[in-house]
Amino acid sequence: MSSPLNSLVNDDGRYQESFELFLERSSEHQCMRDFIHSLLPDILGSIGNGKSHLNVIGVGSGAGEIDLEMLSQLRLKHPGVTVDNEVVEPSGQQLHNYRVLVSKKPELDWVQFHWNKMTAAEFEAQWKEKKMSKKVDFIHMIQMLYYVKDPGATVSFFQSLLDKNGKLVIILVSGESGWGKLWKTHRRQLCNTEISQCVTTGDIKSFLDSEGVSYQSYILPSQLDITECFTVGDEKGELLLDFLTEESVMAAETKQTCYEGSSVDSFQFYLKHSGEHEAMLQSVHNILPGLMKRTGEDLSSLDVLGVGSGGGEMDVQMLSLLQSTFPAAPITADIVEGSSKLVDNFKALVAKTPNLQTIPFTWHVMHSEDYQKQVQAKGDVKKFDFINMIQMIYYVDDLADTIKFYHSLLKSNGRLMIIVEARNSGWDTLWKTYHKDLCVHAITEYRSSGDVIACLKSLGLKYEEHAVPNAFDITECFDPNSQTGVRLLNFMTARDQFYQSFTPEIRAGILDLLRNKCSTEKDGKVFFDSTLSCIFVHA
Repeated sequence: MSSPLNSLVNDDGRYQESFELFLERSSEHQCMRDFIHSLLPDILGSIGNGKSHLNVIGVGSGAGEIDLEMLSQLRLKHPGVTVDNEVVEPSGQQLHNYRVLVSKKPELDWVQFHWNKMTAAEFEAQWKEKKMSKKVDFIHMIQMLYYVKDPGATVSFFQSLLDKNGKLVIILVSGESGWGKLWKTHRRQLCNTEISQCVTTGDIKSFLDSEGVSYQSYILPSQLDITECFTVGDEKGELLLDFLTEESVMAAETKQTCYEGSSVDSFQFYLKHSGEHEAMLQSVHNILPGLMKRTGEDLSSLDVLGVGSGGGEMDVQMLSLLQSTFPAAPITADIVEGSSKLVDNFKALVAKTPNLQTIPFTWHVMHSEDYQKQVQAKGDVKKFDFINMIQMIYYVDDLADTIKFYHSLLKSNGRLMIIVEARNSGWDTLWKTYHKDLCVHAITEYRSSGDVIACLKSLGLKYEEHAVPNAFDITECFDPNSQTGVRLLNFMTARDQFYQSFTPEIRAGILDLLRNKCSTEKDGKVFFDSTLSCIFVHA
């Protein structure tokens, strides 16, 4: 049965934040280190059969701190050996952190790392597809069997890869622990079998017993300070509760984004009809490479933040463009988007784009203001070389505060790109003429490039502005029987039902304005002026 709450697994950014707080508040990693230094050496001493080369697999390796401690113990027990280490980790950010950690340890030249950004199930499928015959001496699965659909089958597969005297180490919560008791009591609410399992060592031991597999079991005592969880509204307490339940409290309570539910379909329809993304991409391709080269010729890495990135159509193109502009610079991407459906679309698009597989993505499924609060509360601020805010400035509560905050996240010589509807465009004319009737739902204050420029000037920020010409055919909007026309009117007025949402007088006024003030006519067709403005704000 699916959990009625919002799984933390789907919000990588909040998961990473809550996980870091969990490690800070708990003794989990320390108890693992105690095991690694006291008990693991004897286990490792029994593997290898005197071989000079060992094969290792880490499944769900996270950021690699525990992996490297185990490799150090392996080296002590088998001095002089070389190691092939397959790292299996689905989180791009964690894998990136692991690689950075390895790059700082030149003494690990005896280990050949193979990076696999994938789940355990994907690794298994790939191994079988390639018909791999390689046997493995040591496999570890630390705190990861919760995230596979069939823990028993996963254990069986990896056990089948072991060489003679090979060892598989599994670390999980005990069935008698606080975790085990919590899950047992609230299994129905917390255990979403499509995403995560409430599996404990008791379950794994029962499975191994049923299969007749011999094993050794160890108790690793650990505690977690949850005092803050009992203070209502405490941000750290809520983060810990999110981690304990693997449900995102923030996501469950957040307001609905403009592009959620049926609005997503309306937005996608508009994009196909308007050619807006194509116009923006042409402008970005003409401007961005030269601009970034002038400001970042010596970039050793490139950190990118997309705010209100939607389904990722623009971001994917810009990231590919930055890759080709700076081929030697590793790129990271943080994405802030309030619509879970659009984030899913973005992830699917990334999965289909081969060149983006080397980029670690961190997903923040939240609104711009919520991301701002999270960053300000955390204090440890990540800075960015390039931040883009495309067609999202209409949905923020405080324009000046939003621009000031995101500008503060820029690195030296960084750029903040804002794309917004142009002053005196058809959109500007429509929404400012009928602001009382239109600015009542997701958009409560319409803004065009004129408002953004005025704000930048008031903040004393340096910027450059580029026009993005665009127009699209709205002829069918004047035929009440045209389904295409109705869908366009719905999107342009941010309504589900244009003809039912306004009085006859308002409808007639909007249609007259669209034809005579917002558009031009050519060859019997009406073309709406959808000119945009691309504004680059300097750090």
